[in-house]
Amino acid sequence: MLYLKMMESGLKPGTAHQVHRTARTAFGEAMKRGYIVRNPLEIAKAPRVDEEEIEPLDAEEVQQILKVALGRRNGVRFVIALALGTRQGESLALKWDCLDERRKTLRIKRALQRQTWQHGCDDPHQCGQKYHKTKPCPPACKRHTRACPPPCSTDCTDHARWCPQRKGGGLVEVDVKSKAGRRTISLPDELFELILRHRDVQNAEREQAVNEWREEGWMFAQPNGRPLDPRQDLDEWKSLLAEANVREARLHDARHTAATVLLILGVPDRTVMDLMGWSTISMKQRYMHVTDALRRDVADRLNTYFWGMR
Repeated sequence: MLYLKMMESGLKPGTAHQVHRTARTAFGEAMKRGYIVRNPLEIAKAPRVDEEEIEPLDAEEVQQILKVALGRRNGVRFVIALALGTRQGESLALKWDCLDERRKTLRIKRALQRQTWQHGCDDPHQCGQKYHKTKPCPPACKRHTRACPPPCSTDCTDHARWCPQRKGGGLVEVDVKSKAGRRTISLPDELFELILRHRDVQNAEREQAVNEWREEGWMFAQPNGRPLDPRQDLDEWKSLLAEANVREARLHDARHTAATVLLILGVPDRTVMDLMGWSTISMKQRYMHVTDALRRDVADRLNTYFWGMR
């Protein structure tokens, strides 16, 4: 019933499925510690999730994106995503001390996330009193683009973002997803030069900003030196695709594209794992896709094998 209500409220089946996986892990840990004798999520049926068909960007589309990106502020950030397959949080968390100029390498070690604020006061419910929703939305509500949220419960402790003593939220640096995610990537010469030129541009911005600049070492920063917001970064990606006249694609599809390029280049599996930060090679099935170029290559090889002697 919980999963059904989640989907009826407008959430995707994938979100409900992720809730199921998280809860199953949590109850499993509770069972190991002896708090419960059985994991109820082991018998609960998770909502079905149909795998979304991913179509990586082709070479022409990538070239169009790169052309537009390099004309924009912080555009190198998207070049790194397409060439190296870094996750959004990994790209935004890059700092200049991650760059080894002598070896021409980039160290991936942290990720930047926007986390939910928590109350720092003694009475979270009273603190958010002004922001509690007491009535349901009207039938013709135009305020919400998704399903309208229900009214707050009588013991609601949400709205921590308005708490004067809020804590733990906002943009936060965290460790990468796994041990394998901590990796060092050798940079192509062209990309290395682009990063150095980007640094020159940022240095000029720093001098222009004077006292407004907050030196925190970010490789990709706002005009005042603060880190980029993930939501604004996503908006920039969408704007970039529109200007480059490229079909709609998720920002994470840049990672799929980078992995597929490694497949096209015939890079060994063990090397692919290291470059992409995968813990297991099974991730290859999710991120590497057989493109039209690969199919054409196979057809040409078959043509040579069977009819090449002619």
